[in-house]
Amino acid sequence: MNLLYCTLITLFLSTFTATAQTAERDSSIHVGSSRLYRMGQSLVVSMRIDITRNLPSNESVELIPQLSDSLGNFVQLPSVYVNGRRQHLFFHRETARHAKKGYEEIRRRNGQPQSVSYLRSVAYSPWMRHASLDLVEKACGCGVPHSVSSAYLTRLNLLPDIRPQVAFITPQVEERKLREESGRAYLDFPLNETTIYPDYRNNPAELAKISRSIDLVKNDTNVVISCIGIHGYASPEGPYKNNDRLARERTRTLKEHVCSRYAFSDTLLTTRYTAEDWDGFVRLLSDTALSDSILPHRAELLRIATGKDAPDRKEQKMRRRYPADFAFILEEWMPALRHSDYTIHYVVRPFTVEQARRVFADNPKNLSIEEMFRIAQTCEEGSTEYNDIFMTAVRLNPDNPVANLNAACISFLQGDVKSGRLYLEKAEDSPQKTLLQGIVCMMEGNYDEAESLFQQAREAGLTEAADGNLRLLHEIY
Repeated sequence: MNLLYCTLITLFLSTFTATAQTAERDSSIHVGSSRLYRMGQSLVVSMRIDITRNLPSNESVELIPQLSDSLGNFVQLPSVYVNGRRQHLFFHRETARHAKKGYEEIRRRNGQPQSVSYLRSVAYSPWMRHASLDLVEKACGCGVPHSVSSAYLTRLNLLPDIRPQVAFITPQVEERKLREESGRAYLDFPLNETTIYPDYRNNPAELAKISRSIDLVKNDTNVVISCIGIHGYASPEGPYKNNDRLARERTRTLKEHVCSRYAFSDTLLTTRYTAEDWDGFVRLLSDTALSDSILPHRAELLRIATGKDAPDRKEQKMRRRYPADFAFILEEWMPALRHSDYTIHYVVRPFTVEQARRVFADNPKNLSIEEMFRIAQTCEEGSTEYNDIFMTAVRLNPDNPVANLNAACISFLQGDVKSGRLYLEKAEDSPQKTLLQGIVCMMEGNYDEAESLFQQAREAGLTEAADGNLRLLHEIY
């Protein structure tokens, strides 16, 4: 009797356990779809995780996607956290601070299906061509891990390199190409003198520096010099009245020296002068890299230098209150604050495409953004030469909105989202910018916003590019 009773109980428990396990398998977490594709220099993992498992309030599940191959190469991607109600609150209070950047978190709503659209990218490596995607599942209750399992999802064949559809802006023609060449010379003068002695101290090298800058422009048959500006500065030590005279007269003699050497007309050169270069002095004092062991009273000196006292009064305070610091300044800094800044303004003639190609190789600064754009149209799209032209345009014109937008296009085509985003920040609002903002959202997994932006670009007239990106978007997820 007892044996029969025990047997029946055992069969009942076995049946109950099997039924419970079946129920758990029917109410679980699984990957509904997954894709692996290359976008430029990034490998993108895209999948939809379906969640139907009921979780007690104090339990959580961490899902960790990982890529691996048969040779031991391995990359772990940011986790997806599925939390019960209390664990959801605990996660945002504690766990999130230690979670890997880029994680996804969802509070489990028991009794209803939920899903997570997962899109993350990693730097592409050749071994990923035959990578497998696995999903590691770590379950825990009340913060205590109690099970770990790994599910092989699929061996994903790498799709062809997927490139988003971008839209360049054709730059406007630059009617008058104004350019300039600038430099700074540190000429030496005997005490209180204003005459330039070409062989005095370091003057041969400094005068040669000015001549090289002028010759660089003057000998270019494609340009015409329109103006040469000279701005002379004296250093802040000594009486202000005398420094005003020195700055004015030394600037005048430098102008006369240049005119005599090149037979320039007097009207071609313009001059300005600053009696004492306090702005330069303040910049030196403000250098945070300057050790306080060199100037122990740097902060106090800076307050005096930026104060409202007259220049001579500032100098007196520094000399009297901080004599050791000021002695260092006299020896090390003041010579650098006696300088002559010069700027050669010139006009560059327009070029045909063939002429522009030759100029680009030797002196791309003489080209307009529009001329470089026309050169690029003669190159194979996506070639090294093609990309280099657009990146040269933005390097020479770092604040130009059109150059920045076109550079963003090149970056996105190369899969460089980080650089593309930085260039895009300097671009003006336009349908092309809207399209590129959609690409950023698509690459970062913000599908709804990407779709909205592509629709806006389409309505603004970029039908072909927008439709291409929408097809790509729908293929990804």
